[in-house]
Amino acid sequence: MKLIHCADIHLDSALGTHLPPDKAAARRSEMLQTFAAMAAYAKENEVRAVIIAGDLFDVSRVTRKAAAFVLDTVRNYPQIDFYLLRGNHDGGHQAFEGMNLPENLHLFSSEFKVFSLENVRIGGAEDLSAPDLYDTVDFPKEPFNIAVFHGAQGTSAGEDQVCLPRLQNKNIDYLALGHYHTYTCKKLDQRGVWAYSGCLEGRGFDECGSKGMIVLDTDRRSVQFVSLARRTLHEVEADITGCVTTREVEAAVLGAVDNLPAEDLVRVILTGHYEVETEKDLSYLTQQLRSHFYFAEVYDESRLAIDPAAYRNDVSLKGEFVRMVLASRMPQEEKERVLTCGIRALLGEGVQL
Repeated sequence: MKLIHCADIHLDSALGTHLPPDKAAARRSEMLQTFAAMAAYAKENEVRAVIIAGDLFDVSRVTRKAAAFVLDTVRNYPQIDFYLLRGNHDGGHQAFEGMNLPENLHLFSSEFKVFSLENVRIGGAEDLSAPDLYDTVDFPKEPFNIAVFHGAQGTSAGEDQVCLPRLQNKNIDYLALGHYHTYTCKKLDQRGVWAYSGCLEGRGFDECGSKGMIVLDTDRRSVQFVSLARRTLHEVEADITGCVTTREVEAAVLGAVDNLPAEDLVRVILTGHYEVETEKDLSYLTQQLRSHFYFAEVYDESRLAIDPAAYRNDVSLKGEFVRMVLASRMPQEEKERVLTCGIRALLGEGVQL
């Protein structure tokens, strides 16, 4: 039997931290479409069930559009069972209040609850803080057993904490976890493994790289990561050491993103050491990148290349200025900004504030 394990889909996310309103709205729609694409993949590949290990939605109060879209998608695939566990972000079942639930949607509860699906047992609980939770986790030896929880894996129990040692030797073949947004799969004990599927779509630049779901084959006892994301987020560095003109800096930036797909979202971080004369026009660089990608932004973490020893005996106004700034208690970033602006002003060049 094949099953899909997914989690942390975060439908209805605001997405306003990085994206302008129009693109945020478009990405929210794309995330719904990726959820539908997952269901279509399940049908095309003869997947029997989909396990959602928490945070289907991003907040407890979701739009009716998102809730209805999920229910309609589930309803469109009656041959596939969907098992939904509430996470720490979403309101879970509250999202569907007053709506008719399809028969193939099964909801976990605060207490440990087990569903039977042919020769597979799927058990999970939403309240990780219950003192007797791990004592109630009980699976028979013979079937293929799947446990479902949402929390940070570790060696202690508590709210939002999944205690792995207390789940060992419980006849668990596969522990489906949600909470972390990056794919991970490791041994639980001699019999089973634990895994985070990650999220279906990256939402911010703290969720870069390939995102998707896990396809579990209980007959082959295999775990396969499958990416369905419409867009991938990338964070890359561009070393601008030795660059002086705008064109040279631009060439370094475009070279760093040369192999990335145009439909993706990109953050470029300027690194290396720059000279006082270096032209760093972040607005221009951002505009150039946004003509190449769905969305792009530029961060500057480069450092001013200035040797204090070179100004130790400099009796000029510039030397006095440099020594005064370097001796100040300003943060290093502020020193570099003041030095760059001040020296460019002393040289009679334009200053970018």
